[in-house]
Amino acid sequence: MERFTLAQAAEWTGGEAHGAASLSSVSTDSRQIPPETLFLPLKGERFDAHDFIAKAVDNGAAAVVSHRQNETYPVPALYVENTAQALLDLAGGYRRLCGGKVVGVTGSVGKTTTKELLYAVLRQQFCAQKTEGNLNNEVGLPLTLLQMTRKTEVMVAEMGMNHFGELSRMTAAAQPDIAVITNIGTSHIEFLGSREGICRAKLEILEGLRPDGCAVLCGDEPLLWEKRDALGCRTVTYGIENPACDLTAYLHEDGAFDIVNNGLPAAALPQGGRFSAKLSIPGAHNILNALAAAAVGLLLGETPEHIAAGLSSYEASGMRQNIYEQNGYCIFADCYNASPDAMEAALKVLGGMAEGGRRLAVLGSMLELGGYAEEGHRRAGRAAAENADALYAYGPDAGAMVAGAKERGMAAAYAFDDQAALVAALRRDAEKGDALLFKGSRGMRMERALAWFLGEDVEE
Repeated sequence: MERFTLAQAAEWTGGEAHGAASLSSVSTDSRQIPPETLFLPLKGERFDAHDFIAKAVDNGAAAVVSHRQNETYPVPALYVENTAQALLDLAGGYRRLCGGKVVGVTGSVGKTTTKELLYAVLRQQFCAQKTEGNLNNEVGLPLTLLQMTRKTEVMVAEMGMNHFGELSRMTAAAQPDIAVITNIGTSHIEFLGSREGICRAKLEILEGLRPDGCAVLCGDEPLLWEKRDALGCRTVTYGIENPACDLTAYLHEDGAFDIVNNGLPAAALPQGGRFSAKLSIPGAHNILNALAAAAVGLLLGETPEHIAAGLSSYEASGMRQNIYEQNGYCIFADCYNASPDAMEAALKVLGGMAEGGRRLAVLGSMLELGGYAEEGHRRAGRAAAENADALYAYGPDAGAMVAGAKERGMAAAYAFDDQAALVAALRRDAEKGDALLFKGSRGMRMERALAWFLGEDVEE
């Protein structure tokens, strides 16, 4: 992080500085106070970190932010109306101080994979940084921006949301030069009402777009395609099914694909306007994510050679889209999160796995679907029937998944409300050579069921 002063922080946040301090770190955790730290306490529904300001000072905080106007502190202080908004405003001012470009990424499905692909592509030619882990909310996003330095050429910033207004506040801080919207699904429909509402919420990312900024949109999504000419900014589209997009893909049988450029600027563009690329992760939905990364790379002047090298360098890890062999099974672990759209995409991948074996879909319930829960889970069950040989559904909506599967003629569809029973059934039925997909919303802890099935230690 670059050094800044308490006076600058006051200017960025509209607060009032009492005292002076030179700062090189910002922390929202009173236990983590490096030298020259500005401690910024946040207030939640069940806690108020203002109660830990004294602890932060004891741990070496050089200055503090506070919205308790009547309190005084033994170190310089910045008084603001609301520390949560101050964190966003502070990050916005600091982002302007550092310069560099910001690529904002949002979408119902695929935004984290797209963020990782963008970083893999852009680091080939630029000094790039990215959102780490799941720091993509109104706290994580500003903390990400505060990791920039004057050497940062491109920051890839993921932005998640589940309510109206959240992206508006985040994009005001990020001020993206390029904003990517991967798709409009049904995630968080409980709070946003409809797919049209979700689209409206996702388009909030454009409110903070810089005057010469560009929106990069998935042209296979009708809601985005229909709005592309009415957004008040330059738009670039990408897609597989829509040949009118600015960037499209031609798929080969061996998993490789050609990126077909229909008019975007590119350095040393090969003859014919296309170049080849390949991913280490399967699925047409991931080729869409790769096209988004390629579009941004081309917009920033990156060469096709660097783009292709970046795409091929990406490897899935952890609980996202991780395919590997263990104990004689082909495991597809995608346990980090789930929505009906993501379920369908993962099940299509499962449908192409297990040559000679069976395909078992082990699916946890999807959360935050509200009134769409019944249909969303039936839809996942129907997709399982089309792409798997058996369905093992777990959680409060397992019955709806099984009902959807049986609508499409799947007999081997089972519902469980207990993971121990689920794992026992899998151990009874699964055979060496089978492919198993484990996927569900984060709260379902499907990685626990996977570890249990494989005989690994599991915390109760």
